[in-house]
Amino acid sequence: MLGYRVLVLLGVCLAGVIIGVAAGGTVGAFFAGAGFAGFVATVIAWIYLLRPMGVMADAADQMAHDDLNVDEWPRTPGPAGRLADAFNSLADRVQDQVADTSQERSRLAAALNSSVDAVAALDRDGRVLFANLGFERVVGHSQQDIVGEPLAYSLPDPHVLDAVRSSRDRGERSVTLVERPGHVYLQVVTSPIAGGGEWSVLLVCHDVSDVKRTEQIRRDFVANVSHELRTPLAAIKSVVETLAEGALSDEAVALEFLRRADQEVDRLVLLVEELLELSRIESGEQPLVRQDTDVATLLAEVSQRMRSQSERTHVGLILDVAPGIGSASIDPSRIERAVLNLVQNALKFTPAGGTVTIAARREDGDLVIEVKDTGIGIESRDVPRVFERFYKVDQSRASVGSGLGLALVKHAVEAHGGKVAVQSQPGLGSTFTMLIPAS
Repeated sequence: MLGYRVLVLLGVCLAGVIIGVAAGGTVGAFFAGAGFAGFVATVIAWIYLLRPMGVMADAADQMAHDDLNVDEWPRTPGPAGRLADAFNSLADRVQDQVADTSQERSRLAAALNSSVDAVAALDRDGRVLFANLGFERVVGHSQQDIVGEPLAYSLPDPHVLDAVRSSRDRGERSVTLVERPGHVYLQVVTSPIAGGGEWSVLLVCHDVSDVKRTEQIRRDFVANVSHELRTPLAAIKSVVETLAEGALSDEAVALEFLRRADQEVDRLVLLVEELLELSRIESGEQPLVRQDTDVATLLAEVSQRMRSQSERTHVGLILDVAPGIGSASIDPSRIERAVLNLVQNALKFTPAGGTVTIAARREDGDLVIEVKDTGIGIESRDVPRVFERFYKVDQSRASVGSGLGLALVKHAVEAHGGKVAVQSQPGLGSTFTMLIPAS
């Protein structure tokens, strides 16, 4: 085909020369014919070669500047036309590949942003090239502020930076525990990225705050159980030693010591029973036994049972049940035990002359039971932890009790699908609220 085009051009030139000779055979006519032939050749070259090449050059420059919206041009015959077809096909394939790559990148970003863990990719200089939404939440900076900046800007921990360098330089995987503000604990894992291009190190942060809190609760549990068992056992041992050393000969003294030993045994029995009950509730071995229960009657029985303690401590006990409160589908034994625990605590920490109120009402059909007192109150730092097992506020450290009562209250209410809360201020008393859904 190329040879054919050359022959056409040579023919045009020869025709121009012949025209010049026919016109008079002069030199001027010859050159005029040659010029005409050159003009015609130039036009043909422009149409079939130069113009398509220029269009393709502009399109290539457009693609080189990341603009892939290249319009196809009309097909021209000959080699230029075939080159144009090949260029159109190449542009389409590049557009398809870029679209596929963009889609895969979007899927990867969406998957990483959906992860509960914080993920970041770093280059060899320690700059963040990618950060998911989890990483944004952990470090407290937006993705726009994180990407392109050194990791030290968003996570300025020397141990993490050392781990990143170790993964980058020696190809080692490192695990580091980091404490962030607000008692947030992160397990930071750094791994080298083989064949990742600019991505050199992958950094993943697992939030292990709940694990740390669980470990702390376990340690507190062991310490508190040891303390609660040691105190009555020490008292009983002291009683036995005293009696063995001769106190048995004095009947009055012996009876007094036996009474004390009996109290300590009761304390141990109560502790064991509460531990067993709490264990059964948490394991699900003690299912709810729901039945329609008259709320007013149940609270009246609680008030009657606590009346003697109220009179003994000179604390007023008030029952305030909304008229027509009706019945509720609850486990009466668990709710009664929960209210008893709350009232016992309220009476224990309310000075003589104060009052404790048992109130009940309906809110949007839900049952709300409150135990209010005018007692010593609870410090704000202790309020979030009062429902933990064995937790005791400072004012009650020396008091008798296992520290399990409020934990049992919480489990009993949550077993009904409800919530328990407390509002308190030191010196102004406390209000414990049990909300039990109607359904």
